[in-house]
Parts: sequence; C-alpha cells; structure tokens
Amino acid sequence: MTNRLGGPLVGALVGLAAAALGAVFLTGGGFDARVLAIAAGSVLVTAAVAFAAGRSIAAPAKAAALNPPPFAPPAGTGASGAIPVGQLADSARAAQNTTDRTVLVETCIWMRDRATSPALAQHLDGAFAKVGVNPVDATGQRFDPAVHEAGSTVAARGPADEGIIARTEQIGYTDRGRIVRHPIVTVYRGQGVRA
Repeated sequence: MTNRLGGPLVGALVGLAAAALGAVFLTGGGFDARVLAIAAGSVLVTAAVAFAAGRSIAAPAKAAALNPPPFAPPAGTGASGAIPVGQLADSARAAQNTTDRTVLVETCIWMRDRATSPALAQHLDGAFAKVGVNPVDATGQRFDPAVHEAGSTVAARGPADEGIIARTEQIGYTDRGRIVRHPIVTVYRGQGVRA
C-alpha cells in the first residue's frame, strides 16, 4: 500500500474547480450555489475515500512487477512441504482488503452523517445497500448494551416499557452482519409520575 497525499489532494482540487465552473456555466449564465454544493459534495466524498484508503493507481506493468504470479509447484511434486509464497501473499492481501473495506465503510458513514445534500445522502444510502452495509434503527427493541449505546433515558409510560428503546438518536450500521457503529438510543427507565 502506498500513501500518496498528492493524488487525492490534486484530484479534489481539480474536481472542486470543475464543480465551480459547472455551477457558473451549466446553469445558464449565473452562479448557482445548489449545483456547486452537489458537485462539490461528490468530489469531497471521492477525495475523502481516496485519502482514507491511501492508495494510488499503479500502471499495469508496474503492478505486475510488484505482484508476481502465485507460486506454482513443479509438476509431479506432492502437496506436502512448505506453504507456497503465493498462498501467504493471498491471505495477506485478503487481510489488507478487509482492513481497506473497514476504512472505506467508516469514512462513508462519517460522510453520510455530515451530508447536507439530500441527493448525496440518497446516493450514499444506495451505495451502502449495494455492498451490504445496513442502517440500524433500534426504536422499539429491548435495550442490549452489547448492541446499543445508551445516550439518554426517559420516563417509561408503564411497566411494559421498562428497558425498551424509545427512539434512536443516531442510527448504527452493520457491514455484512458485523456491527460497524452501535446505534445511540434513548431508553425507557422507571415509571413516570401520573396525576
């Protein structure tokens, strides 16, 4: 993995410049802040993901030199012996891919929390659904400290409400069934005084 700040930074600056030009020229003669906000939001998400991943795209010839083909044992040899280097590289790549996915998902969730553009929020929600990242709204469920984070409590309306989640303050997310962020919830506690 190569960390290169220049690639994402230059790309973001060029993208923002293109977004500003689009906001001026594509709107029929006047500056339109909404067009700029939507275009700039997409550029910033892309730059954040590229920066968080810390990757740059290598030329195919360079990539082939850096990643030689997996080890192939000579014909006629058995499967016993040392673990082929290719298998070790495959498990290391798989672990790196998992780490990279986690960073990208957490970055996109961070961006989703801050998205002020409904179009950008909808685009991120659609992308989450396609890759197996699901929102968790725990309203109405029984509070479980292993799955939920208590943000506050409110007086229960009756004994049956004790320990039930009244509302979700901040939705959580799962990535292919694994909790990425616990939902922050308000829980019913005790019974309110009634007149």
